[in-house]
Amino acid sequence: MEEILSEEKLGEVACVDGIPYLKPFLKLETLYLSCLPKLKSIYWDALPFPCLKLIHIGGCRELKKLPLNSNSAKGNPLSIEGSKDWWARVEWENEATRDAVLPSFKL
Repeated sequence: MEEILSEEKLGEVACVDGIPYLKPFLKLETLYLSCLPKLKSIYWDALPFPCLKLIHIGGCRELKKLPLNSNSAKGNPLSIEGSKDWWARVEWENEATRDAVLPSFKL
């Protein structure tokens, strides 16, 4: 598996006033991904995660981006678990995102 959600897999998307409305994972509290060596993408864009408390990544060598930005888990304590090597390879949308997410990382 290379992607959790892709634009192609989603097919038809509900529209509100002619604008695509898609906000997956709004109630997600824990995202646990393990032993997915070919996984490259969870989602192609940053998402709001109002309920997310934990992201655990293990054995996902190709996953270099998380669907986060500086506002993704705003107001909620978020923990991100993974190896130090994986964390060093994560690519961030910008410095603000990296700085906002960095305190969440736990070995």
